[in-house]
Amino acid sequence: MENDILIDFRFTKTKPGFGDLFLITGEPHPKFAPRNNSFEKLAPLGFEQLDDFFGILNSEEAGDDVIVWLFPMLNGEEVFHSSGSFDAIRLSYNALRNTADSLAILQACYDAITANLDTEALFEGNVIRSFEPVSAKANEIISYWRNNQIEPGSEASLLIDEDDDEDWDDDEYIDEDWVDEDEDDTSKK
Repeated sequence: MENDILIDFRFTKTKPGFGDLFLITGEPHPKFAPRNNSFEKLAPLGFEQLDDFFGILNSEEAGDDVIVWLFPMLNGEEVFHSSGSFDAIRLSYNALRNTADSLAILQACYDAITANLDTEALFEGNVIRSFEPVSAKANEIISYWRNNQIEPGSEASLLIDEDDDEDWDDDEYIDEDWVDEDEDDTSKK
């Protein structure tokens, strides 16, 4: 099951640069001057710069270290080491690795962005006008894991390696392809 919830916000008017986006931290960037102050209104959310991205750190014992990530985007892709201009931003939230209560933080971000920035919100490829589809998906993920005796945000949830299914496919492994170097050396003697 996919546990990541991604909400993209496409800018409908002004496309911000990195200096504009950095105002989400509550301070101007020393090297990139902002062109407008719209993102300053989002500073109360508590985003911090984490490399090229921004995140809201978890102050609780349970759950992942970062509750919500915010990525700048260009042409539908997250961008690294770019000064912008960006055509969208993405909020990323993992419903397995965070406690069910922390969904309220994602909703606060959604509400603040839609109220303060000229954007169009997209979730699972569709334009959304409320947080309801996001909440429904998060609750589906939470229910799935609880039905499997895993509480979202628990120590057990953090131990689940979500990439296991993608990294290893038993059908691709063929025993004859494996060469034991020690065995190969002895056959030459």
